[in-house]
Amino acid sequence: MFYKLKRKFVTINMALLTIVFAAIFSVIYMLTAIAGDRQTEFALNTVMFAPPRSFPDDPMSATSMTAELDKENNIVKTFSFMNINREVIARAVRQAYKTEALSGKIRIEEARYAFLKQETPHGAKIVFVDRTPQHRTLMNMLQIFLTVGGISLILLFGISIYFANKSIKPIQEVFEKQKQFIADASHELRTPLTVIKTNLALIAANSEATVKSQARWIEYISTQTDRMAGLVDDMLALARIDHVKMRPLFSGFDLSQVVNGILLSFEVVLFEDHITLKPCIQGEVYLNGDQEGIRKVVNILIDNAVKNTPINGIITVSLASSENKTKLRVTNTGPGIAAQDLGKIFERFYRADTARGRENGGYGLGLAIAKSIVEQHRGRIYATSKPGAETAFVVELPAGQRKGADSVNDIASGKVT
Repeated sequence: MFYKLKRKFVTINMALLTIVFAAIFSVIYMLTAIAGDRQTEFALNTVMFAPPRSFPDDPMSATSMTAELDKENNIVKTFSFMNINREVIARAVRQAYKTEALSGKIRIEEARYAFLKQETPHGAKIVFVDRTPQHRTLMNMLQIFLTVGGISLILLFGISIYFANKSIKPIQEVFEKQKQFIADASHELRTPLTVIKTNLALIAANSEATVKSQARWIEYISTQTDRMAGLVDDMLALARIDHVKMRPLFSGFDLSQVVNGILLSFEVVLFEDHITLKPCIQGEVYLNGDQEGIRKVVNILIDNAVKNTPINGIITVSLASSENKTKLRVTNTGPGIAAQDLGKIFERFYRADTARGRENGGYGLGLAIAKSIVEQHRGRIYATSKPGAETAFVVELPAGQRKGADSVNDIASGKVT
């Protein structure tokens, strides 16, 4: 599909360039030819009606010849500034006389002439002007146009292929990612659906059993249904982020309070898993952004840290703001992430440890969602890791207004003057 699209792109591009080149060269050629014809016509009239001069100013007049004929069309008199054989003049006169038009163009061997005829009381007068240099100029011009145009089109063909590859590559990457996303989503949905179908078959096989006796199978179905709901929610979140045409409505909020509130909600989980939390939250760190989106990012990072921290491990959460940048850092002890996986962990459905991801109920979408939200806020997110020691996720966002500063909304509403 992309090969055909690239070929079509190059074909259309080259067709347009060829038409443009042909049009430009044709116009130049025609204007040059018309200018030459006018110069020839002027020279013919000059020689026809002006008295002969020994040293004519016009170069074309200097290459002219005149023949006077009697009423029987015999050559009576000839005149030329050039040394021309009388036989050549005679042949030129015969060809011109055979032409019914009063003016035209003839060719004698390699020479080309334009002529003008006029009837006189004694017979006729025919004037010839050598247009061989003009014709040679037009042929040279045509040859140059064909050569330059051909070389240019070959170069442009290569450039078109380069830019076609360059232009289609992002589209192809997005298409491949979307196709992979659908394949991965289908694969992830297949597992819980299989479990649900199997447990429903077990329940149907024991239709006379009580609900209490089959609570085990029902619990499995409920768990897998929750997992599917979580996956669908994550995919919808990514779809909304990918297809949003306008930036979310940003507003100022206290990021310090958001982070502290999320940490508070994880206290029970941390206590049960014997994980030590070391918060280092700077107070009154304000941010201009989508509060719900940032809340989701913080929740994803802390949840990811909890799932990947072993018993008796340590999680450190720090938040600090400078004049231009707000930085959130979530660090957890544990096995860490291999160097070859650090560049891929933000890809959708990617899990460095597939078995552990399934065990923790993860689908590899959380970090992809976090990255999309951070990029919406014109920030960046990255990870560092020391295998066997710790892993850190860092979010850097543009700093917001601090408390007490005039907000954009206040100024716009007239509250601040």
